[in-house]
Amino acid sequence: MACEVRRIGRAAASLRPRQRRIAGRGAGNQAGMRRAFVGPQAATHVSRFYQTKAAVMRPDSFASDSQSFSPPPEQVVPPEERLRILLESVQDYAIYMLDADGVIVSWNSGAEKIKGYAAEEIIGQHVSIFYPPDDIANGKPEAELAVAARTGRVEDEGWRVRKDGTMFWANVVLTAVYAVGGDSRQVRGYAKVTRDMTERKRLRELEAAGQHMNEFLATLAHELRNPLAPVSNALSVMMLEPLVSPTLRQCRDMIDRQISHLTRLVDDLLDAGRVTTGKVSLRLEPVDLSEVVVRAIEMTRPHVSLRQQSVDVQTAEGRIVVNGDATRLVQVVQSLLNNASKFSEQSSCIAVRIDKIGGAFARLRVTDDGCGIEASAIDSIFDLFVQADNRFERRESGLGIGLTLCRWLVEMHGGSIDATSDGLGRGATFTVKLPLFAVQGAANDGGMREDVASGGARGALAVLVVDDNRDSADSMAMLLRMMGHRVQVAYSGAQAVQLAEHADAIDAALIDLAMPGADGFTVLRQLKSTKAMHGARFAAMTGFGQESDVARSLAQGFDLHLTKPVQLPLLDSLLSRASERSGRP
Repeated sequence: MACEVRRIGRAAASLRPRQRRIAGRGAGNQAGMRRAFVGPQAATHVSRFYQTKAAVMRPDSFASDSQSFSPPPEQVVPPEERLRILLESVQDYAIYMLDADGVIVSWNSGAEKIKGYAAEEIIGQHVSIFYPPDDIANGKPEAELAVAARTGRVEDEGWRVRKDGTMFWANVVLTAVYAVGGDSRQVRGYAKVTRDMTERKRLRELEAAGQHMNEFLATLAHELRNPLAPVSNALSVMMLEPLVSPTLRQCRDMIDRQISHLTRLVDDLLDAGRVTTGKVSLRLEPVDLSEVVVRAIEMTRPHVSLRQQSVDVQTAEGRIVVNGDATRLVQVVQSLLNNASKFSEQSSCIAVRIDKIGGAFARLRVTDDGCGIEASAIDSIFDLFVQADNRFERRESGLGIGLTLCRWLVEMHGGSIDATSDGLGRGATFTVKLPLFAVQGAANDGGMREDVASGGARGALAVLVVDDNRDSADSMAMLLRMMGHRVQVAYSGAQAVQLAEHADAIDAALIDLAMPGADGFTVLRQLKSTKAMHGARFAAMTGFGQESDVARSLAQGFDLHLTKPVQLPLLDSLLSRASERSGRP
């Protein structure tokens, strides 16, 4: 029988080519076809029904439609059957009906999949069977039915019980079905749609836990750095004092190494939290790998020298420049050198080799002749909080974070890192591959210049130290006085403002951010309004050292963000700029 397909108000010939193609499909084995193209911007729908052995019709797709012929009566699918087929085909949602008392009267395959009951097992049971005992005791099933009857709809999320007794987190929509005619508010039953949201809930909980862990690590670092600050300041004073006794020098150097180790552990914890939550960003620029290695060796020198070890560096001819973040790459190489040192014997040699692989990648290898790595541990050596236990006792303390950070940072650069070892007692080699910088001739010094003054500040400056931690404030003042500066100390924001109001001129201020009463940002604004501090340099001092903390300090008007314990080169940088401002020689 001929079929005339029309768009409402237009002939089929005027349809778009794609619509005509859709309209012309599927004449083969179809028992009937209905097509419609509704509205100039509406979606085009084509509905087909195929005949099966049992003469049951199933939809290939659904549509609202019109057609110019009527199929034989035996091929017509009643609307109720179409709806049943549709509901039965849904697998991701439990869709079922309840009578007015909450007894289950229908059940689809999605409900069987999610809740575990077959239709013959569950039809006739009350809907409360899916609720935990506490909810049943509190009357929650009946309360939801009552609210739905009164308002027409209830949506809820909560735990539900499967047939096997396991729990799942469900999103539930309960809709009242009212009688037609007569009392329009008389409830005939309810339609209930349930979706298993367990995985989504777990994902939300993991994200929240990650955020809470990051906040906890930041707070932990702050609390650890606060007591570290005065110890580090006191150590810096000892460095400036000539110590005659070899025993005292040995003790001083020992304290220096342990403070550096503890500070590095705190930094690793924070970096792990930042990387896992995607809060680390790279500042990419041309970086000379040789300069990276030189800087990393300098930072690991105390550890290597203590063990009387040496580092042998060999580089292929010409500069090997990668596109990277200089600070983060130094961190990677430093971690690899520290790792090689602590797992190698006294007086051993660590080899560093830099070359190219083809024309696309640079390769950096760090090789030691230490205790080696078991073959079974190679695959997990870069996992978080994992350490290779090559002996009954661990050779060195650590958190098992360093190599994980190396992998994350290298992969953020588009590179790769792997470890190889011939077994226990045979040493190990860690290989880093990084993309080469595209235009080698355009490379500069890779951002390796440090914005610090090599000779420290010139001339005596007037410096104000503001910190409610008296040990931290007093030790910083002691260090600054040893460097030849005039120092005033305030243990609160109010005291700092009072000192500034009575001073002639102050060149620089070091302000702790976390103080009771008025925080460091408030104190900064108050000090900037005083005549004595016009044009002064301001540094924030805090145990919080994440990138967002630094950005906030600079945005609020600080010239420098100093993370406790304060590094002397950064302190020198601030004092040098203050010296330039004051015009002192």
